[in-house]
Amino acid sequence: MALYAVDKPLGLTSHDVVDRARERLGTRKVGHTGTLDPLATGVLVLASGPSTKLVSFLTGEDKEYIAWVSFGATTPTLDAEGPLEEGPPPTFTPRDLEQALQHFLTLKEQVPPAYSAVKVGGVRAYEAARQGKRLVLEPRPVAYREVALLSFDPEVRAHRIAPGPSGWRLDARGRRVTLPKPLGRYPTAVVRLAVGSGTYVRAFARDLGAMLGTKAFLSGLVRTRVGRVSLEETVRLDALSPQAALRETEVLPYPVVELAHAEVRRVIEGVPLPIPARGLVALTNKQGRLVAVAEGDGFKLKIKRVFKGEAV
Repeated sequence: MALYAVDKPLGLTSHDVVDRARERLGTRKVGHTGTLDPLATGVLVLASGPSTKLVSFLTGEDKEYIAWVSFGATTPTLDAEGPLEEGPPPTFTPRDLEQALQHFLTLKEQVPPAYSAVKVGGVRAYEAARQGKRLVLEPRPVAYREVALLSFDPEVRAHRIAPGPSGWRLDARGRRVTLPKPLGRYPTAVVRLAVGSGTYVRAFARDLGAMLGTKAFLSGLVRTRVGRVSLEETVRLDALSPQAALRETEVLPYPVVELAHAEVRRVIEGVPLPIPARGLVALTNKQGRLVAVAEGDGFKLKIKRVFKGEAV
């Protein structure tokens, strides 16, 4: 079994990364746990071989980003892929910006971008948008856990970033960031975001601009965390190899329960275990290998998925 954390390069789709990972890992069975846009970089968690069975347990994880939001213009895709549509010149103050950011902490629903994978009547929104059609997209549940202003600059600046006690921050000695080529000289906020699954950062940029009386677009994005996996743990795509695999129990967001040999045999047979745990847990054997994912009701564990090849 194998899970990997890749620092997705700028300009590649998540599917492009999966294709290249198949070549580097020597297997066709590779998937990812959450799409990252082509003009974004950062954490993309891959699963290969039997670990693809874990994808459904990882796709709902919270995510953290550092986002560059430029004001005074927008684009059809809401990111740094033109053409530009100019908006009213920004006249807001830094205090206005700080107040607008706080609004997102109370937001429960948000309309997805026109260029998104959301389906309406069986049609993907981005497919309709490419044909010049605009679907009516309904608001969808979102969750903003943290919204913190890191910088407000007169134009796009590729700040270096580094991890800190409260999350990733700007640091002149930190990790170099690769951003798309700027579409112009526009005032740009750099914002740290922690969001729930299904939250579109491009929609965040759009709505932030609207709240401040102008247009806005996402001029850069780095995903710094997916669940328990941080950008620090990623490898470059061109350095991906089987030796870069992460332990499943380090990635799964569940408590770990180590089983005795007899209990492993029962799990393989699908027999519930009388262990007083609640919620989802990762079950391992004595060697730390993942045996199963189970769900507890406080009295016993019901087996959700067994990984027989790793259990013995």
